Amino acid sequence: MIYSQISQYYNKWSSGNKYYVASGKFYIEEALKHNSTIVELGVGTGRIAGEILKKSMNKVIGVDNCEEMLKQTEKQIKKEYADRLMLLKQDFRELKLPFKCEYIYMPFRTFGHLENNEDRTRTLKAVKKNLLSGGVFIFDHYVLDQGWAQKVSNEQVLMYEDSDIRITDEYSFDFNNKKMHCIVRCNDVIFESFEFYWFDVKSIFKIIKEVGFKVKNLYGDFNRSEYTNKSVNQIWVLEN
Repeated sequence: MIYSQISQYYNKWSSGNKYYVASGKFYIEEALKHNSTIVELGVGTGRIAGEILKKSMNKVIGVDNCEEMLKQTEKQIKKEYADRLMLLKQDFRELKLPFKCEYIYMPFRTFGHLENNEDRTRTLKAVKKNLLSGGVFIFDHYVLDQGWAQKVSNEQVLMYEDSDIRITDEYSFDFNNKKMHCIVRCNDVIFESFEFYWFDVKSIFKIIKEVGFKVKNLYGDFNRSEYTNKSVNQIWVLEN
């Protein structure tokens, strides 16, 4: 399972992404607009869910398909917020919440783990079934910078380093199939090796429309700037 090995270092590894802080801040702010149960798909180590629990009285349902990541969430925040945090091990494509909710989000490019349009369609349909009428679903992904991709391809990119550990990424790209292969090394030992996928705005908008969501906003960055053809992120705010 992806992230099983890196789970103990996930926050350190992820902090090497330039949007790590900004994306977390964005999703926390969006969640605090709601006074109801919040659902995070891809809860990971609970870094965002924990802040929502700390800053509100909302209940949170955290969903992930990686047992080791859920164990990290339990270790880091479950004890403190046991009465307001529910953790579920599920496949997003077959999402089944205990009740319909007002707000669901999938942060930090988690949508990129969905391999193809069939998986994206299934996931959006599953989310829609679990949202209340008028409910909101937010997810994001990058807009691939092909120049950057060509520059870093097959190079080791430093993500995190301290006196104990050095974490690097190595990427290779299949531009025709919109697929990236990522190798994560900790102290030069391979911890993870997985595929990651990207898509353009037109193709995902077509799926969103077919599933029946209304697009409330499409941002080009986590500061909520309008999406343009120069944007490096695509942040979708959908209404059921």
